[in-house]
Amino acid sequence: MSLVLNAVARKEEGKGASRRLRNQGLVPAVVYGGNAEPVSITFKENEVNKTVGTEFLTSVVTITVDGAEEKAIVKALQRHPASGDVMHIDLLRVQEDKKIVTRVPLNFVNASKSEGVKSQGGRLVVEAKLAEVRCFPQDLPQALTVDTIEGQLGQIFHLSDAQLPEGVELVALLKGEDHDQPIARIGKAKR
Repeated sequence: MSLVLNAVARKEEGKGASRRLRNQGLVPAVVYGGNAEPVSITFKENEVNKTVGTEFLTSVVTITVDGAEEKAIVKALQRHPASGDVMHIDLLRVQEDKKIVTRVPLNFVNASKSEGVKSQGGRLVVEAKLAEVRCFPQDLPQALTVDTIEGQLGQIFHLSDAQLPEGVELVALLKGEDHDQPIARIGKAKR
């Protein structure tokens, strides 16, 4: 699914200007990177609220700024601490011929069917929810799946247990096998 957001370039910057924009139902943002200068933009708050979710955070988004299209990924999304409203978005331009590095969620499946949980009295304890990946923009996965069906009580799952789509690399594992960090385990269930 391709996500498209319409934006308008803005000239005002700073805290006061951002506050005024939010009061008008707009979300300030900035697009940077690539071979172009950073551009300050605004989105309509209702469009952002319809789009924001895990998929938005892990997808290549097409941004239309005053008629010109750019592809970008979300690098940072700031929310209001009490209301959860989106306050600001940082977007990084991407080029289809250059690899990007970003974080994607880890999706643990089949824990309840594993012997460690089902018959040995354990439970899945997740220690990492995100993994840093490197790939071309068109290969960016929504999430990485970690199948825990073979899990036994006391078993530890590592980054290398994540199922990688073709063209996707784990940044930590590019540094060597000693960077294969634990991401989950099947531990004793608390009573």
